[in-house]
Amino acid sequence: MSLKDLKPLFDDDTLSKIQDDDELIKKCYPYYVEDFVTNPFQLGEKKIKIISKKSTIPGLTEYPETFAHIVTREYKSQKERFFIQDRAIRVHWVKPILLAHPCNEIKYFKWKDEKEVCKEYFWYFAKDYMVILKNVSTDVQIVTAFCVDSDEKTKFHEWYTLYNEGKSECK
Repeated sequence: MSLKDLKPLFDDDTLSKIQDDDELIKKCYPYYVEDFVTNPFQLGEKKIKIISKKSTIPGLTEYPETFAHIVTREYKSQKERFFIQDRAIRVHWVKPILLAHPCNEIKYFKWKDEKEVCKEYFWYFAKDYMVILKNVSTDVQIVTAFCVDSDEKTKFHEWYTLYNEGKSECK
């Protein structure tokens, strides 16, 4: 699938007919299974890992942790994660974005988080969607994926620029 062809799973009209978040989660989950369980893949020589153990996030305890992180957002002030429709309806974007790298459409950089863990960022800039990975042993693990908010763009663009200038603590 071409990156230009990526579209949310459901349009606003279809979303309005879905009765609740649980129903939407159930409709999105098979896409995750298809991309990461049924058809696992590699990024270069590294296997893409997921966390298969059940999530502890309320409302998502029957789903794997990686899926739960992709479809929820943590609000630091509240220290818990909340389901976000825009993330869920883009769950099928993660794999094509990773497989497209390297390409001009993906802004790639590495940055150390607040816990001093170096993470890899794959920013599909045209549609403001970010995928984040981290090294685990000789492979990489999906941390999360999300729609980049307008207030986050400046920070991520700065990190991208600093990384490309060789000013990131991650190499």
